[in-house]
Amino acid sequence: MSPAKPAGGSTEPVRFSYSRLQSYGNCPAQYRYRYIDRLPEQGLSIEAYLGRRLHEVLEWLYDPDRSAAQPSFDALLARFRESWAAAWQPDIMIARPAWHTDDYYQLGQRALAGFYRRHEPFNAPVTHVERSFALPLEGLPNVEISGIMDRTDRLAEGHWAIHDYKSGRRMISEAKAGSDLQMRIYFWALQQLETGIEQVDIVWHFLQHGRSVTLPSVDWQIARIAAQLRRKVEPLLAVEERAGALEPKESPLCGWCHYWAACPAKRGQTHPARVAQ
Repeated sequence: MSPAKPAGGSTEPVRFSYSRLQSYGNCPAQYRYRYIDRLPEQGLSIEAYLGRRLHEVLEWLYDPDRSAAQPSFDALLARFRESWAAAWQPDIMIARPAWHTDDYYQLGQRALAGFYRRHEPFNAPVTHVERSFALPLEGLPNVEISGIMDRTDRLAEGHWAIHDYKSGRRMISEAKAGSDLQMRIYFWALQQLETGIEQVDIVWHFLQHGRSVTLPSVDWQIARIAAQLRRKVEPLLAVEERAGALEPKESPLCGWCHYWAACPAKRGQTHPARVAQ
């Protein structure tokens, strides 16, 4: 495989996030529009908007630099209410026919209420919240793997935990958790960002469901994860040289896609989503 060639002859590395890797499997055409053609998205799904607001509130709740005493539940809800109102934009879209804006707002409040009850007094040994990274992938010149870890805790000397907040309806079973690529990427990144790591716990928080899934002391190997990432990235580097051949892959996810104006499978059709009020 030849080295990656960024668009326009730039020497900037090509960055692959978990979302970018997942996008190609969901729909090759969407991958082209977002990452190769870099078309602006038309609208934002309300599910994505809700997820951002929940992440913002939990980032504030666990911020290791926050000097104030533990926030009350009322303060947490006030923070969510302020974030929801302040960030609102006119092109937020709702794809689910029977749902309305207030349904999502109430869903967010219930998710935070359940999280607060389960995890107070919020004295976890947090080292970082929303920790971003972009690290070179060995064996592929000019390629970086990027991401944002929701939270990392240092439980004891050499013992870490990586937490990920999930705001969607989908849950992952413990049986499938061990093969989750996103958390494997975070594990791979943490091993490079910190020293003296002896064990890592992996924790998913499914906010809508009020449940957590934990894999204690995973035995993942960073060399194997790097090899898995190379197998994912290499075909995409080749794909970008024939971007025009990337075809749409129609599925129920089309209702949440905002590239209908560019998509040959949807062009001229009315998007089922409506503007949130």
